[in-house]
Parts: sequence; structure tokens; C-alpha cells
Amino acid sequence: MLSWSYGGAAVAVVLQLGYTAWTARVAPHSAFGAYAIALTVTQLPGLIATAGLATCVLRAERLSRALLRSALRLSMLTGVACWVVVEVAAPWCAVLWDMPELTVLLRLLGCQYLVAPTGCVLLAALRRAGLPGYATVAELTGQVAGCVVAAVVLTRTGSPAALGLALPVAAFITFGISVSGSAAKLVLARDSGAPSGSLLGLSGFLTGFALLRTLGASAPLWVAGRLLGPGTAGLWSRAQMLSDVPVNILLRGLNQAAVPLLADRRSQGLPLTRPAQHLLYAASAGFVAFGALAGAGPAALTLLLGPGWEGAVALVPAFAAWAALQVVYAAGCSLDLARGARRDLIRAQLVLLVVTGVGLIGAVGWREPLPFIVTGVAGLAVGHVAQLVRWHRTDTLDAGGVGRAHLTHFAAGAILAVAGNWGDRALGGLPGAVLAMSPVLLGGLLLRGRLPAYQAAAEIGLLRRPGRRVKQSATVPVPRP
Repeated sequence: MLSWSYGGAAVAVVLQLGYTAWTARVAPHSAFGAYAIALTVTQLPGLIATAGLATCVLRAERLSRALLRSALRLSMLTGVACWVVVEVAAPWCAVLWDMPELTVLLRLLGCQYLVAPTGCVLLAALRRAGLPGYATVAELTGQVAGCVVAAVVLTRTGSPAALGLALPVAAFITFGISVSGSAAKLVLARDSGAPSGSLLGLSGFLTGFALLRTLGASAPLWVAGRLLGPGTAGLWSRAQMLSDVPVNILLRGLNQAAVPLLADRRSQGLPLTRPAQHLLYAASAGFVAFGALAGAGPAALTLLLGPGWEGAVALVPAFAAWAALQVVYAAGCSLDLARGARRDLIRAQLVLLVVTGVGLIGAVGWREPLPFIVTGVAGLAVGHVAQLVRWHRTDTLDAGGVGRAHLTHFAAGAILAVAGNWGDRALGGLPGAVLAMSPVLLGGLLLRGRLPAYQAAAEIGLLRRPGRRVKQSATVPVPRP
């Protein structure tokens, strides 16, 4: 499952970057600002539309007909309801942000909820049933179709509203493929009970929590877009895109691989301590990856978007730090969800919201986007510290070990970021940044055994050569990757 998740992720990254590079040269800056606001606004009803049902299916101890039937019915009802809400509220949102183009973009994006929630449930069922390959192909096919249709319409009409076509087209194509695949490949256990009530209760909690997560993540952009205008929001969206594409794929891969594994172990009565430690170590490696992005990202974004996007390029390092913290915080949320610690989930998120809110109040007087980005970084950092403190108090895992892993990976990422930025300025462009980071990467390769993420990967067998046997300790359970 992990190989399919990240294999599909690599293809999706290439697709998204290519699509972004092309549209950045065709659509104006202000169009991307309105599109960024529209995306974050439609996330709110989208969370209600999916209602956490895909996560419920992924973490189910037993995938049955009654469970899937209930999830599909709820997803259809919530999806249609949210489509209606988006269509009605679109003009009001355009007035609130003083962006007339928001109306058309929101109504186009809202059409995805007619099928997207049901498609997500079917894809989750395919993955839970051990068919991640089919689910990945369905998602990638939809994404390719969406990007192609949006690009063709944008070329022929020149209307920035074409940006709003990619997601709805992708949702309909993915839905069609997932329906045919589910009918042909899913073999479900028969049962008499209809778990609609319990499913609705869990999905309701997940939806509420996801709304809080989205509020914390989107509030800085909403405030900056309202105070600084669509042009600034457009620069924000293009800079954040460079980190958002890999971070969303990393989060999806971790969730799709880790949540079923932890659910299986919990249903079998096996301890979660070691798998939880491995999950956090893997997420912590994001500090290294996004440190490299902070170093080479400005030069890469300049090459990707072309001239006229210098304001976006300057924001890349800040968004790289935001992305790394998103990965570790989200991994912590997945862990708390898998162990059923709902109160811990809410506590950490409330801490995040309070810190972000206070930061936004302090950033209101600034006329540049960087202070608003810093509020998001601070909220995630303090929220994750709250998670670590709670894990330490409940003996969930070795919180000190996770903290040391964060510091080790952060130090490696910071060195990469400094080297890359120096190379960009002194040696010139992306080749200079990569050349300056090369000695650091070589040193990291030679010293990889000291990195906690590498140690965890070796322990669970991800680095084992095919056909080679590895002795396992009798006292430390080794989960399947």
C-alpha cells in the first residue's frame, strides 16, 4: 500500500507542477488570488460533504456491506446538500472578499460535491480491501482529465474561471472509475446490522475536527486576502503551491498507510507504541525534505512560474517551514485518532487556534503577507508541542525521542536551506542552489544511520533487500510496512 501511495504521489506531483507552470503564464495574478480563496472556502462544505466517512471506512476493523452501504448513503446526502449551500452562498462570498470573480469559481468548484464524497468512500473501500493500485489509478486518471480540460478551456476562452473546472472534472472521472472498480473487485462480508448510527456519530466528530483544522489552516490566507487584496492572495497561493503539492501527497500517503495499520493492530489487541514511534519519525523526516525545498525552492519557483512572480518566490522558505510542521502535526492527529483519544485531538487543535488567532490580531497592521504566514507556523508548532506533552503524560510513546528526532531532522533541513539560498545568490539560480546543497546531501547520505527516520525504516524492514532475512527481536513487535 505504501508503494502505491507514494508511486501515485510522484506522478501527481509532476502533473501538478506542469499544470501550474503553464497556467501561471496564461492567467493573471489576481485570478490565482480569487481561485485560492475559492478553494479554501469550498473546503468547509467539502468537509461536511465527506463527513469523515472515508476515514471511517479506512480505519474500520471489518469492512462489511452494511458499513459501506451506510457510508455511501450518507455521502450522497451530504454531498448534494453541500452543493446547494455553495451555489447559494457564492455571491455573498464574492461581496465579503470584494472579489466578483469568486461567484463563478465557487459555483464551478461546488459541482464536485455531487459525486466527490461518494467517490472518496469507494476509493477508501478499495484501499481497505487491499486494492490500493486500482484506487491510485482512478485518482490519477481523474486528475489528468481535470487538468487537460481546464487547460483547453483556458486556452480557448482566456477566462480565469476555467481554473475552477479541474477539480469537478477530476471528481466525476474518478467517481466513474471507482464505481466500476468497486462493483467488480470488492468482496464484502454479509452482516445483518446497519451501523448508520455509530458511523454517523464517528463521522460527525471527524467532520467537526476537520472543520477546526481547516479554520486554523485557512484563517491566515482569508485575513491576508481580505486586507491585502487578490494580488497578494495570488502571490500567496503560488508560493504555497510549491509546498502544498508535496505536503498534501505526503499526508495522504501517511494517512492511507498508517491508519489501516494502526487500526489492524488495535483490533488485534497489539501495542501501538512502536508503530506510533515509527510514524512520528517518518513524519519528522519532513524537516529535511522541506529544508531542501526552502533552499532550492525559490530558484525552482522562479524557473517554474517565469517572470513577474518575485513576490511569491520570497515567501517559499516560510511556506516550507509551515509544510514541515503540517506533516508532523497531522501525523500526531492520525495517531490520536487511531488510539481513540478524541479529547487529545480537540485540546491540541484548540491550542493551535488560539495561537493562530492571537498572531493574526498582531499581524493586522502589516502590509505584507509574511507576518500572516508566521502566525500559521507558530500555531502548528505550539499545537504539536501540546501533542508531545500529552503523549508524554499518557506514556503513548517516547515523546523525548520524538523531540530529539525533530531537532536532528530540523538541523539537517536548516543546513540544507542555508546552503541552497547561498548557492542561489552566489552561484546563480537552481543549478547553483543544487550544487551548494550537494556536499550537505552527501554528508547526510554518509551519516544516514544517525537519522531517526532512517533507523525506523531499517527497523520495520523498508530497507531490507528482497530475499534477505532480518532477525527480529522477540521483545519489539515489528509492524508490516
